[in-house]
Amino acid sequence: MKLHIHLLPIPPPDSLAPVPDTVFHYTTGLKLRLILNSGQIAPSTAAVPSSEHPVTWFSTSPDWEPTATKSPLPGLAGQVATAKSQGGLVRIAVPGSVAPHVFGELPNLAGTTPETWIGLLLAGLELGADPNTWRFSLTPVPSVLFREVEFFDFHAGRWLAIDMADLAARN
Repeated sequence: MKLHIHLLPIPPPDSLAPVPDTVFHYTTGLKLRLILNSGQIAPSTAAVPSSEHPVTWFSTSPDWEPTATKSPLPGLAGQVATAKSQGGLVRIAVPGSVAPHVFGELPNLAGTTPETWIGLLLAGLELGADPNTWRFSLTPVPSVLFREVEFFDFHAGRWLAIDMADLAARN
């Protein structure tokens, strides 16, 4: 006998979760160059079918978002490998109001199928992420809203703000 289980994401009773003061977009140094050249953090279109609306991802956590790691290595080893191959780990702080939606709202707002939603949830958990920190926007976020752009300094063990004018001069 074959058992089929269908999981349906149900948004929290209060879909209007409190808006945090600041949210973070986690990316890499290579992607930062693309973001700065385009003037925005664009919605992620990787593996997003045409039937779904791509979203721009953020986290309320001030710590590196494990799903942003570009290496198959877990944890810190994956972060170091990502930093080495991708020009560093980057965190962009923006007002929380730009990412008003929580992960549970993804199926209703972006048209994500329940199967894909569960797949994202499980993949995130497997990587050590906390989906309760995930927030998203249905629109691009312009660079004029960036409060701070920081690179992670592994030696100091903390995020260090970069001078955007200096960075622009080097690009």
